[in-house]
Amino acid sequence: MTPGIRFVALGAVWREDELLVFEGQSPQTDEPFYRLLGGGVEFGEHSQDTVVREFEEELGVEFANPTHIGTFEQVFTYNDETCHEIWRVYEGHIIEDWPYNRDSFTFVEPDLDVEHRARWMPIDSLQEDHTTFYTQDILTAMGH
Repeated sequence: MTPGIRFVALGAVWREDELLVFEGQSPQTDEPFYRLLGGGVEFGEHSQDTVVREFEEELGVEFANPTHIGTFEQVFTYNDETCHEIWRVYEGHIIEDWPYNRDSFTFVEPDLDVEHRARWMPIDSLQEDHTTFYTQDILTAMGH
């Protein structure tokens, strides 16, 4: 497979001093990592529309009032492969109440039929040295 750059739209949602994040696990170390929720931009789709679509498809919720807060570029290794992504990040809120009433919940990525976990993480925890959050630049752009 020819390597390419993946264009991704991510959503930042706050619950007081907590950020809603995807919780993943490194295949190399089994250590947890965290990233904002969202997904790949499809050809011809504006990234703002992507973040709204991804929250609807994966969580079944409406991501409202998306406001662009920054564009970030990451080159990283995952599963022993070099990956290159450009992230457009939007801050917004979820219309439905239920995500705010749970500390964590699972969701299914429809394209892969894989279950994932979303959780609210205090901003202080995401800034700690022993916590892997992709990427600290996003927190800085949001004033944290």
